[in-house]
Amino acid sequence: MSSRRLIPILIAYLLMRKKVVDQSLSPWYWGPNSFFEGTPPELKKSVLDQSKRLVIRRGGNVFEARDPADNVFFLERGLVKIYHLAHTGEVTVFWFCIGGELFGPGGMTGAQEQDVYAQAASSSVIYAIPTRVYEQLLHAHPQLGINVIKLLGARMRIACEALTDKITQRAESRVARILLRLARNWGVPSEQEIRFSVPVTQQEIANMAGTCRQTINTIFND
Repeated sequence: MSSRRLIPILIAYLLMRKKVVDQSLSPWYWGPNSFFEGTPPELKKSVLDQSKRLVIRRGGNVFEARDPADNVFFLERGLVKIYHLAHTGEVTVFWFCIGGELFGPGGMTGAQEQDVYAQAASSSVIYAIPTRVYEQLLHAHPQLGINVIKLLGARMRIACEALTDKITQRAESRVARILLRLARNWGVPSEQEIRFSVPVTQQEIANMAGTCRQTINTIFND
């Protein structure tokens, strides 16, 4: 199976056969983290009116490492992949952002430059919020600050989990946990299966699990 071929992931089937993950396991940090949760609708409208609207097709870059971190990005609709690209060409996918979430860690934390890459994994509508506006919002609306803390805390837990799993878990276990987490956010139940609502490649899963595409192919066909 080609690494470029889009694959329908059969979560329930894989877990039933591998028996490596409890399907009831769903930590808080696996779920979505909406930037505007708990705030009035008019606040969101005001913020987006001050932001630049971007429509980016699948595969288009939102920003690259070392780009100026003069914006924070709000994903209105779609899916955005956050990843690291090593000088050797190796890719590590950290996570996928879903609709309602904020991304752009450079701007979110006050850095001068971005240190990761962001790419649209599906056709996406994104708003670039100037960092000046973002910082004013956090001062004026404490709930937004709480939401950002929750988001950053979730990202940190996912990173810690990935590191721990890479040391202590076999590849098939890591893959199963990743599929469960992704399915929590954009899986669509279909009879006894859960299919992803957007395409994902074997290579992308490998880049999240810290393994190679050939291993992913073996796991899916075992």
